[in-house]
Amino acid sequence: MSEPTETATETEPVEAAPAQEPADTDWKAEARKWESRAKENHAKLKDAEPKIAEYDRLIEASKTDLERKTEEVTRWQTDAEKWRTAAVASRIEAMAAVDFADPSDAATALADPAKYLDAGGQVNETAIQTDLAALLERKPHWRRQDGQPAPRVPAPNHAQGSGVGGKSAPDPAAEFGALITGQLNRS
Repeated sequence: MSEPTETATETEPVEAAPAQEPADTDWKAEARKWESRAKENHAKLKDAEPKIAEYDRLIEASKTDLERKTEEVTRWQTDAEKWRTAAVASRIEAMAAVDFADPSDAATALADPAKYLDAGGQVNETAIQTDLAALLERKPHWRRQDGQPAPRVPAPNHAQGSGVGGKSAPDPAAEFGALITGQLNRS
């Protein structure tokens, strides 16, 4: 007679062995393999560029005049929004330069440009001035200290980049003429 075999009623969770790289992996060969794949993909991309350009041309040709004009208007509106935002930020910084030690702090704190544009897209300086005053009340440490000079407007320095000691750079034509004259006088 044979003995009955025991069957497990509960299965124990089997832990997966961590994936380990074989110790004898040739990393240089792997790198060469991936490099060759990259070169193949680059070649395929080069081959596909004319097809992609033709596809883009066909898509553009299939658009209606209305679709083209709509895309152009959308692009112009996006650009205009960027310009308005930049205008508001620069106006905030200019107005904050009077009272703030660092006007960029005010520009960062009052970062919502739509709040300072009226219906016609004009900058509302009264609202900016009101918010700058309120900001200085909340953050008095941002105020310019007495005796601290206003920001200096950069002035051009004509001697800058012109040569040694602020002397103007010599005229290249005069230098060439002197060189030729010197060579002719040697003969």
